[in-house]
Amino acid sequence: MDAAVFVANALRTIDEHVVEAIPRVVLEADEEALHDLRVAIRRLRVLLKIARPLWSGFYAKAVRAPFTAFHRATSELRDEEVLELTLAQVRVKDHAFEQFKKRRKKRERRLRRGILVRLEHGEVDAARKSLNALLELPLNPKHAHELAPFAVEVVRDAQLVIDRLRDTPVTDVVGLHNLRIAYKNLRYAAEIFSEVLPPELAALAEPAKKLQTRLGDLHDVDVAIDTIRKARSLDPALRTRITRSLRRLRAAHVRAYLQVIRPISAGIPAP
Repeated sequence: MDAAVFVANALRTIDEHVVEAIPRVVLEADEEALHDLRVAIRRLRVLLKIARPLWSGFYAKAVRAPFTAFHRATSELRDEEVLELTLAQVRVKDHAFEQFKKRRKKRERRLRRGILVRLEHGEVDAARKSLNALLELPLNPKHAHELAPFAVEVVRDAQLVIDRLRDTPVTDVVGLHNLRIAYKNLRYAAEIFSEVLPPELAALAEPAKKLQTRLGDLHDVDVAIDTIRKARSLDPALRTRITRSLRRLRAAHVRAYLQVIRPISAGIPAP
């Protein structure tokens, strides 16, 4: 099979998941609706990036851009939701801190309304039309790739990025964020192409998912620490107390991450 045919079918399947999630988000039907929409769009973005050699890189990038813009807006909301959960674990009793959390809750509601407005105005629908137009383009023989070798190359490339970042110190916030994204890309590539990959490469999806999750936990605390650092409505002494509690939480997440990465790193085949 040509890789472009496989990828086009995968994009259509993910697009169906986007279509299913949109009304659930608009109607606020369940708590998982926005999460499901975010995951579907994130998978679309990863696959569109992978697809650049299969179509015109210009077209694939242009189609990906509006999905990226919407996804970033949902990321702000998601970060605010997670911030609330993270700060709930801080055992600091102070009226100013409680007021701060209430103001953040108001911001979360404002961001949620903004997402609903963007959906109701058809932002994602317009992005989907561009995607479907791309998928209707005739395949260019110059961009033809055999599916199995293409899939292996995609996964190997994702592994190489991780190899460059794997030894990132746990104190390097930006580096760990980049490593988390690298594991996410490896996970999605291994999942999407699992049926045509050698077993040892398809099996990379599960450990990549575990490490993405652990690094995500770390990232959430790092975002909270940065938010508190910038919170000028809190006096310095209170910021220090909250930050100290968050750093204890971060240390626990670091330990959990290291417990996972050591055995996994030992068992990952070299690219």
